[in-house]
Amino acid sequence: MLDALPDAIAMFDSSGMLQGCNRAMRNLLGMPELVNHTNDFLDFFQRLENGLQADLAYLLPGISQAIYRAHHPFYCMHRDGEGERRRALEFHSYAAPAPATATLLMIRDVSAQMQKERDRADCFAVAAHEIRSPLAAISGYIELLQLESTPSAWAGKIYMKLREKVRGVDVLLDDLTRLNRIEYEGVGSREWRTADLRAVLRLSLRSFNEQRHRICLDLPSHSMWARVDVVPLLVALRNALENALKYSAADTVVTLRLQPGQTGWACIDVLDQGPGIDPLYKDKVFDKFYRLPGQQVQGSGLGLSILRSIVQHHGGRVYFKDHPGAGAHLVMELVLLPSASYIP
Repeated sequence: MLDALPDAIAMFDSSGMLQGCNRAMRNLLGMPELVNHTNDFLDFFQRLENGLQADLAYLLPGISQAIYRAHHPFYCMHRDGEGERRRALEFHSYAAPAPATATLLMIRDVSAQMQKERDRADCFAVAAHEIRSPLAAISGYIELLQLESTPSAWAGKIYMKLREKVRGVDVLLDDLTRLNRIEYEGVGSREWRTADLRAVLRLSLRSFNEQRHRICLDLPSHSMWARVDVVPLLVALRNALENALKYSAADTVVTLRLQPGQTGWACIDVLDQGPGIDPLYKDKVFDKFYRLPGQQVQGSGLGLSILRSIVQHHGGRVYFKDHPGAGAHLVMELVLLPSASYIP
């Protein structure tokens, strides 16, 4: 039955031994048949890299964590290639519920689907450009009207509201364009580099000169190395901090903390002292344009959606953790390099 599926599927036991796979996976591995179920996970992974002709080392911690049942499920989108050779593969790992010990790894080729999404992204980019032109004209006319005569207090308020509305639409277009690129074009995918996450967090604070005094940076004494797409990750950190600062009082502190998570993972925490988030909405706040009921703070409703896309772009996950007392606790989990000496 599994041989009829187009997705490549492999099954492992809790010790990491390959128990079986379908025809699509055997074709990727270059293995017509399995021999006595003796292939372990590392041997399988090396064969998989050779079969796909891709460097998948950054996926190794996440998939192995799922197979050894330390952290599951696992999902990551892998992109590589250029032009007609551009490829997009989804990696999924699922552990069967106890007492079963099997774990399933599925690889799905979504290249054709992603090409359709890229075509849609191109159409959106053109539309966004066309909208910006009249916005610029409206801004110019507002300035001309103000120069023509000294506006009354009432007219001055009208001009200020018009400028705010134009600026709001401009910000919305910026956020939509950024989200569009991240989701459908893998923005920055050529800029992956090995970086100490402590340095990345320090760099993220440069955007907050005026509010730097409100941010408490809590870093470990040892380095934490990961393979990251630096510019999008800085956007994610900025969005997380802006969100925390915006929804908390001006005299409160926001904590940005880096610490080891489960084996092979780093946790970036953002803690604020604002009103917090009702458990009913902890997942929905990551949806596009979603705003909490009764929320008065202005925004595009895309900041957390962009953040989630960027973290998933890194093979990680983001969520709001239960937080005793007031405030919200945002957690971003990222995969650490498997060679790091501090990983037990």
